[in-house]
Amino acid sequence: MNKYKVLEEWGAGAFGVTYLVEESGGGRKFAVKKVECMDEREGNLTLEEAMSLLELQHPHICQYKEFFMVWDNKISSLFFCLVMDYCDGGNLERMVQENRQQGTIINEKIIQRFLGQIIDALNYIHKKSISHRNLKPSNVLWKRDGDFFLISDFLPQTLATDEMKMKIRVDPERKIFMAPESQELLYSDKSDIWSVGCMVLDMMTTSMKTDTQITGILENVKGDPLCLQRTLEEIQDKVGYSEELYQLLPWMLKIHPKERPSTSDLLREPYVLKCLALIGSPLSGLKKTLPPGVLEECNDSSIDNIIEIMKSYTEFEDAQLLALKHLNNYDPDRDGLLDIGDTIQLVSLAMRTHKDSFKIQCEGGRVLHSLISQALEKDDNEENLSREDLVLTLVEAARGYPQREELIAVILSVMMMISVSEAAAETLRRSGFLWDLVRVLERSLESRDMCQSCCALIWSLAMTENQTEARCLNNAVSVICDLLKKYPADGGLVESTCTSLWILGMKGHIAAEQTEAVTLLLMEALQAHAQRPLLSKNICSALTGLVVNSELAACRVLVPVTGISGLSLIKELYRLHADDPEIVENLCLLLSEMAQYGSARPELLLQHIDQLMSDIKERYDSLEEITTLADAVLTRLNS
Repeated sequence: MNKYKVLEEWGAGAFGVTYLVEESGGGRKFAVKKVECMDEREGNLTLEEAMSLLELQHPHICQYKEFFMVWDNKISSLFFCLVMDYCDGGNLERMVQENRQQGTIINEKIIQRFLGQIIDALNYIHKKSISHRNLKPSNVLWKRDGDFFLISDFLPQTLATDEMKMKIRVDPERKIFMAPESQELLYSDKSDIWSVGCMVLDMMTTSMKTDTQITGILENVKGDPLCLQRTLEEIQDKVGYSEELYQLLPWMLKIHPKERPSTSDLLREPYVLKCLALIGSPLSGLKKTLPPGVLEECNDSSIDNIIEIMKSYTEFEDAQLLALKHLNNYDPDRDGLLDIGDTIQLVSLAMRTHKDSFKIQCEGGRVLHSLISQALEKDDNEENLSREDLVLTLVEAARGYPQREELIAVILSVMMMISVSEAAAETLRRSGFLWDLVRVLERSLESRDMCQSCCALIWSLAMTENQTEARCLNNAVSVICDLLKKYPADGGLVESTCTSLWILGMKGHIAAEQTEAVTLLLMEALQAHAQRPLLSKNICSALTGLVVNSELAACRVLVPVTGISGLSLIKELYRLHADDPEIVENLCLLLSEMAQYGSARPELLLQHIDQLMSDIKERYDSLEEITTLADAVLTRLNS
């Protein structure tokens, strides 16, 4: 919690306390939920299970930023912390309360928008084998503008099945909206459907039931189907919602889970399809038909008119696809200049709106590649590169088509370009894309270009990695080593892999049992490509990091093995790059750290580096940093 400043405490809920926080230095605001764990085992299980939540990218799901564990010395307790995006628009609970206090009816269109958006989101998570387990009005965020709903505050299974918390600490609101089986610590996707049905019933009764009355009804429907039937008949008499809604609700509120629909069952229900069509969800199966002549207009239009068509026909796949094809053939000298930032925003919107269209993703990805390339050629490109909607569009496209190599290659290339922006790299890291990246690398060892893109991005994103990504980066080490073994002669790729190993070692992700193998691989790479300055500099840094923490690594550099002498490599490296102060400084740092283990064979080190240090001091007598390091090496050895 050290990097967050607490602005407000929102009080204790069923499973913890939620805070409104701000990143240190006046950054973005987030909601942080602190959940007390029974012991370290429960904390680790919760952390492991929650990892999948970092990957969720959906317009109606509140995004998670990171998870971490903290120890509270005051009460000697371990807490699991979930950091979520903050939405200041309120929630469904507030909206229902406002209508109930005023005795007003919630329009059925709003209920339909709620159903469409929530079922769309649930279908997304259920297909990923994730259940929410904590759906209730206070966990459905609401933006008044356009009646936009987002589900938040997922409950990991480890916490949901903690019997003590369930019996002692679950708040009354959650009990009301829990499925009958959930009260016995049994959960499934259909438990979420029950909770949605309860929220719809809550919304339908604002003009005719008090808080106490609806609470009693929601408790009674768990064991008495006739209670629901009587309530719906009363609503029908006094309010008059559509017959289709009255038919849907009893199905969603079936007491036995086997009789209750899944999200996939609901997607075949005509009323649900209407709700999905109302919000423009591709799950509705409906595609809007373009007015006559629009496609012909696209074919004959100038670039300015193409942009206007994209703005006017956002929800029409045909128009967007044709416009993107035009943009892929765009030539500034022939067609005139366009607003790069505005066009990036339009292309991102097209890709998000039509995320189920592979053709839109491919054409859009290529257009973004071209636009970002143009932006990089201009001095003022930070705003265009760091757009959050651009970054999240790329992440969603990559996650939507993980097996389509041609699309992934374009997406990774664009990500590499935008990651020069710290803001873009931070957004990309917050999205949890490092996990996706390691998986792409694991299955792409046969694709040299894809591997190079992955390694470059791992280097960029691992610079500021958080606790929740540590496990995935630990896994990345062995994959990158496999890659280094597979392409030992490819200088460009070896450079990228060694740079990745350097940052992973610096961040502590190379395990003790991997140290010897990684040290030897780095020395082999240095022997084969010592003429490459960047590779040489980074391998020296990587070896220094390993030697600092491991005498075995120092031994592997000192003592010749498998035909490689680390000391001979160092002397050859100095011969090749004696005029490069950065490489010379890194060499001195490596030798300085090796000297701490010199007591075993000081004569070997002195024999090889005495003359080397003297030459370095003479050549760089005006650079105090280097001469001081050279003196330190000799002093440490002689002592």
